[in-house]
Amino acid sequence: MSCRACSALLAPALLLALVLPTPAHAAGESLDIEVARPTFSPDALPGFESASFNRTGTYRIGLQLQYDRDPLLLYKGLDEVGAVVSNRDTLYLGVAWQASRRVGFRFVLPVAAQWGSDIGSLSGDGVGAGDGSAGLHVRLVDTHHFDLATDADLYLPTSTAGKYLGETSIRFDAGAASDVVAGRTSLLFGVHTMLRPPVDSTYDFVLGSELIANLGLRYEVWHDKADLQTELLGRAGYDHFLSTPAENPLAWMSGLTIYPRRDLQIDALVGRGLTAGYGTPQFRATVAVTYIHRPNPVAAPVADQKVATLVLPEDVEFAPEPPTPVAVEPPKWAEGELAKVESQQIIIRDPIQFELGTDKILPASEPTLQAIAKVLEDNPQILTVVIEGHASEEGSFIYNYNLSLTRAQAINRRLVEVGVHPARLSCRGMGETEPIATVTPGMTREQSEAALALNRRVVFHIERQLQPGEQWPDYGKTVKVPWTGDEHTVAPLPPPIPPTKPAPKEGDDQ
Repeated sequence: MSCRACSALLAPALLLALVLPTPAHAAGESLDIEVARPTFSPDALPGFESASFNRTGTYRIGLQLQYDRDPLLLYKGLDEVGAVVSNRDTLYLGVAWQASRRVGFRFVLPVAAQWGSDIGSLSGDGVGAGDGSAGLHVRLVDTHHFDLATDADLYLPTSTAGKYLGETSIRFDAGAASDVVAGRTSLLFGVHTMLRPPVDSTYDFVLGSELIANLGLRYEVWHDKADLQTELLGRAGYDHFLSTPAENPLAWMSGLTIYPRRDLQIDALVGRGLTAGYGTPQFRATVAVTYIHRPNPVAAPVADQKVATLVLPEDVEFAPEPPTPVAVEPPKWAEGELAKVESQQIIIRDPIQFELGTDKILPASEPTLQAIAKVLEDNPQILTVVIEGHASEEGSFIYNYNLSLTRAQAINRRLVEVGVHPARLSCRGMGETEPIATVTPGMTREQSEAALALNRRVVFHIERQLQPGEQWPDYGKTVKVPWTGDEHTVAPLPPPIPPTKPAPKEGDDQ
């Protein structure tokens, strides 16, 4: 059994075992030869687990159709006899459910159709079911740049006999997955162990417990629209670790993920086997469609209140009902005006733009930051401004909090660099906890994106202003930047205002 391109490396003893009609032959037909099994978990690559999690209550329903050419070949010595499994179409039905912030569940069931076998006595042609699996996904670490999760799957012997789609015993798979995120690029790594009772062919090939290691790379081409990805999937049997080619398959796949709508994900990949080993095809093509249902944010429940009956005096007058709120008109901007003081905020005309998924401020927002610094320079009575970052609901709460905080900190740093004294600035992240727009069922993708964009914002609250009689703070002319020690010139304050003498009272000496 081998990839056709790597036939010279195949172990002859394993292939001879398939030719002889022995009990080992029957056991060989009850093998799961698949290397790439989908999990339908958040941000997982087809056949590859991820450490990402969705919002609590999110469920994902997916179908993956995979075509393999020559995943199982027969050789006699070094000569190819023919394909045992020549063509295989496998349809995977998967469901994943995010039960809580740290725990998710999944279930996957494969069904396959095989045809074109060259060896009738060993053929698994026809339609059959594979082994169903039920799994658990547990979050361990969730930060802005690094995620870590552990997972476990139980494989049940539900497969059709003689189709090379499953095994006769229960199998258990457990391991860990990690994601490292740097801007638009994500590096995914997973390592698992498959525990199974050994299937001994008696010809120097034992399919037993294995080490499974996967490595993937994802690049975000267009935020929430399209990703490029590539992955390596490998298995190594413990009995002949990295020594017997048949027990150490390695495969590669690359492709594209697109999101036509916020609740729909489509994956398309192609690949092939890279080494000798069972289940490494000459060619592989995969298409997966996943529906994603995300619950809307739920407002915090109001605590139950005890109702008391009051007896009021007859002369008590009730205050009139407050007037009906009037819709607030959007602010009017003068030509060239980018920032100004309104009520207890510094408002900005255009949102501050960042590189996708990072706290890197794009050059297009530099004029807005300069305008905010100018507002602070022209209004020295503003002593403290809180820069408050907000995020939309995509991603986990921790990820969104960290992103909103680091973006607020990036704005804080830039304002100091252009001359605002750091004592006048502070920052905080609010994550996704205070949305100003809600995505509701029935919205188009464009409407949903517009609502989410409103929630990705930065607010500049005026926290404290100079009070009557209060002395101007002494900022000096320069300041050392706290995070580098470099000196920067700060905006000058006006000269101190002398205290005003109270007006003389009548009868006082003049």
